[in-house]
Amino acid sequence: MGLLRTTSSRLAAIFGCAALSAAGGVGAQPKTITVGELTLTLCNTDYTGYCGSITRALDPSGVVPGNITVGFEYYPRSDLSRPRLGAILPQEGGPGYSSTGTRDYYLSIFDALRDRRDVLIVDKRGTGLSAPIDCPDLQTGSTDLDAVAACAKQLGNTAWFYGSDFAANDVVAVMDALDIDDVDFYGDSYGTFFGQVLAGLYPGRLRSIILDSAYPVRAPDPWFATDWAAAWSGIEVSCARSPSCSSLGGTATARMQQIIDIIREHPITGDAPDGNGELQPTSVDTGSLIYLIDAAGYGPPVYRDLDAAARAWLESKDALPLLRLVAEQNTASVDEPADFSYGLYTAVTCSDYPLLYDLRKSRAVRNREYAAALEDAREHRPDLFAPFSLDEGIDSMVYITPLDSCLPWPKPPADLAPGTPGAPLPPAAHFPTVPTLVLSGDLDSITSVIDASETAAQFPNAIHVVVPNLGHVVTDSDEIGCTLGIVHRFVKNLAPGATNCVLKVRPVRTVPKFARTADELAPLRALKGDTTSDAQRRIAAAGLEAVGDVIARWYVTYNNVDSGLRGGKLTYTATDTGYKFKLKGFKWTEDVAVSGTVSWDQVSNLITAQVTLKSAGTEAGVLQVRWNDADINAKASVTGDIQGATLNAEQIAP
Repeated sequence: MGLLRTTSSRLAAIFGCAALSAAGGVGAQPKTITVGELTLTLCNTDYTGYCGSITRALDPSGVVPGNITVGFEYYPRSDLSRPRLGAILPQEGGPGYSSTGTRDYYLSIFDALRDRRDVLIVDKRGTGLSAPIDCPDLQTGSTDLDAVAACAKQLGNTAWFYGSDFAANDVVAVMDALDIDDVDFYGDSYGTFFGQVLAGLYPGRLRSIILDSAYPVRAPDPWFATDWAAAWSGIEVSCARSPSCSSLGGTATARMQQIIDIIREHPITGDAPDGNGELQPTSVDTGSLIYLIDAAGYGPPVYRDLDAAARAWLESKDALPLLRLVAEQNTASVDEPADFSYGLYTAVTCSDYPLLYDLRKSRAVRNREYAAALEDAREHRPDLFAPFSLDEGIDSMVYITPLDSCLPWPKPPADLAPGTPGAPLPPAAHFPTVPTLVLSGDLDSITSVIDASETAAQFPNAIHVVVPNLGHVVTDSDEIGCTLGIVHRFVKNLAPGATNCVLKVRPVRTVPKFARTADELAPLRALKGDTTSDAQRRIAAAGLEAVGDVIARWYVTYNNVDSGLRGGKLTYTATDTGYKFKLKGFKWTEDVAVSGTVSWDQVSNLITAQVTLKSAGTEAGVLQVRWNDADINAKASVTGDIQGATLNAEQIAP
């Protein structure tokens, strides 16, 4: 295995082979180290990380000339007094994201293992440090076929050399250069797809495999129909698990069906704050609603807010909560190619994913095959996007198989191995008996539990752990350390140990009701010593819901700033253990403005707030709020005073 070189022959003897060759003072971080045949340069002093690169042929066969630089970051283990136990290789998803761009997350989740394990983060070709593809028209987020055609023209005869199999070859070449025999692999989302390719091509180079939010590299259905089914069913599942929703009677999906029937005739329009707190003209139509529901698995806000937002419109024609959800989903985010490459995304999806047409054929034939595939689906699979129609689903541009986006892509080279678009692994490739852990959240609408089960079934020695109440990418997404413990045990012991902690992962706490004014809310429950009236505890309820809304908006903000649903502002900064939010006139209802601070300790899971309330422009009271966010059906303690009366109350945490 690849070992740090050291001038100490004693350490070299202990660690089995190579020595650490370092430039730097005693006790200082060496400016360079030699690992295997490469000299790496210190590039991250926070984590003692070293950068390096190798040069690879774009086309391994040499038919198409040109090279590409494959960059990586290497984080040596911290304890050099004991033998090295291995190396961890994490890989990011997309496709298109830079793995090194997610270094903080990866180093955090594996921090407890880094004393005796190195971490190697390689950017796949076309991303991050590895010559990211920059197709200007696509990089704006455009899905226009002319932009795809322009990218294909820009890449020319290299367009087919960015697939997962080529990237896997690069990663193994980096391992070879660093003298690393095998790794513990971790991949999330598309990283799981890449991990399957790596495992199929290089089964002997993996000690263990962790696939978080997986979908199968040999997909049985090019429509990935189970993902939309999971998104829609998640509406009902999250409602059933939340007392504030399940107690209403009826079903959340029936209420959503009413919204669908309405917007088919008359879309709901208006201005709403996006993820940056900026008011945007927004329309809730079938396309935007499908897109919103499909993305629900990315985090709690959609399932948290959606049913109450639907009821707000159905019961009082209050459109703002629903408009805000759509505006947040549509928030413009212009990425640099080094952070996320839309060109690489297109190159990989066109080369590796199953399509409804054959890219080895002419554009005219592809168009006919695509039209025939849509017609076949209309006839035989009309419920692919139920309760929406098939055409409504297609028009939404929802995140599923690329559909028409690869129609302009060039034909693959005749000698391209394995030679079949949509098959990055040759048919003869088999998955190894390496211990494999597949993780999935049962609210994941991006890669469904069924996707993950199909992935696990490919591996002879796989364990599939489904985590209730979590969405896409579950490792360290719960608040009780459950998934992180499972991952750590698997790397250390090649077994997950007890997994029943997943039953303690709390459900999404849905919004009881969106209200324009505080008097529409149920009052907080008074406790001993409380002297407030019901009306005063309704004002306090508006303040509590505002605090909960602040936490929910963290998942959708982009620039550490957002606005209240009905006005005001929040900003936030990171702390050593979480985040601190500052509120100024933050309005969840029209008549109660909240100012002050909210603290979220993501280690203890404690959420606390010290806020003042104004109503009709005058001081209405002061609240101290506290709850443990990890508790199932947590109760929020709310104390202080409202209009001079003593407040001591509680309510299910928002």
